[in-house]
Amino acid sequence: MFRKKIRDNKILIYAFIQILILAAARNIIAPLVPIISGELGIGLDYIGSAIALSIFALFFVSLTTGNLIEIFGLKKILFIGLGINCIGSLMLYFSHTFSIFIIAYFFMELGLGMLIIGNLSIVGTLYPKKKTESLIKINMGHTLSLISGPLIVSLILFLGVDWRYYYIFNIIPIIALVIILWRIKIPRISRVDTSLRNLFSANKKMITNPAFIMCAIIIFFYTSVMNTFFVWFTSYFRNINININISSLFLSIFGVSIFIGMLLRNKLIKHFKKKRILLFSFILSFLFLIGVLYTGNLIAKNILIALFGISIAGNFTMTFSIASGLFPKYTNSASGLTIAFANLGIMTFQYLSGYMSEYFSRNSVLYINISILFVLIVLTAFLNFHRKFDMT
Repeated sequence: MFRKKIRDNKILIYAFIQILILAAARNIIAPLVPIISGELGIGLDYIGSAIALSIFALFFVSLTTGNLIEIFGLKKILFIGLGINCIGSLMLYFSHTFSIFIIAYFFMELGLGMLIIGNLSIVGTLYPKKKTESLIKINMGHTLSLISGPLIVSLILFLGVDWRYYYIFNIIPIIALVIILWRIKIPRISRVDTSLRNLFSANKKMITNPAFIMCAIIIFFYTSVMNTFFVWFTSYFRNINININISSLFLSIFGVSIFIGMLLRNKLIKHFKKKRILLFSFILSFLFLIGVLYTGNLIAKNILIALFGISIAGNFTMTFSIASGLFPKYTNSASGLTIAFANLGIMTFQYLSGYMSEYFSRNSVLYINISILFVLIVLTAFLNFHRKFDMT
């Protein structure tokens, strides 16, 4: 029975391991932002610009990858994504100037974006009856990377080695992922006519559907909160005189709380409507983050951050599930469009967070995220109680 379960879910297991390895490599950069800024002799506004540009790579592939999967097949796109990510990882090893760093990070995010959309397509195409549950399983890999990434940073700082060495060794697991992917059989299921004209028509239907647009806007703001909070976490603590090797451990605890939140969310979706969970999640997150801002005690601050992580976790998965369920025949295109909205939000608020952290206050990311969460409460209230969205 156990072997049969592994055999039936081996594609999900591969997607989980893939996202764990690649997201961990990405999440090492965030805790190191103050160090990278000092080494390259640039301000936090420049780091924010670099991250925003890398997110533009994700935005670009979001608009194209879903349709390319429909035309060329999922497996080819996964191979291309792994190859591009490998190039980015290699270039990060040589990133002793800002220009090389920004190009390397761009390539790493470009490849990762293709793989994220590929994973969404795997779930939507091969596991349509267990969409939300399967998405949570894959996203557990990303959640664990939020724990492992900061722990690796703490280890690197403790040993006193150059963080760039990690990225040359990171090429080994990427090559292993390519070899494993070569041996995995991924069925090619064509649900619809994959002509460009038909795909354009499908995209037009999605962007004119009020419920789909509402979900996309929620994703736009939600992913911005998650991404900016993680990236500027150590910068915030450095402002209150906490060293990066310590704040990286705090960041790992935040990752653990998100993991717990994902497990809890997997239980809640079996008993409550996704829309209701979203609304109460954003209300609690809003209150906990206000507590983080105004609490001076370090222990209380970390407890509130952990509660914030538990309450905010898993909301992308549920919102995506609602959105893609509106157009089950066009799962790949729906994946691309929702990820495009997510990356557009991250790109906007990463630049804003970096600029305000450099010229206004290191607390700026908290001010921005509290404001975004208030907007999300309003949006999900509409999603729950307005008659126009009864179908979601």
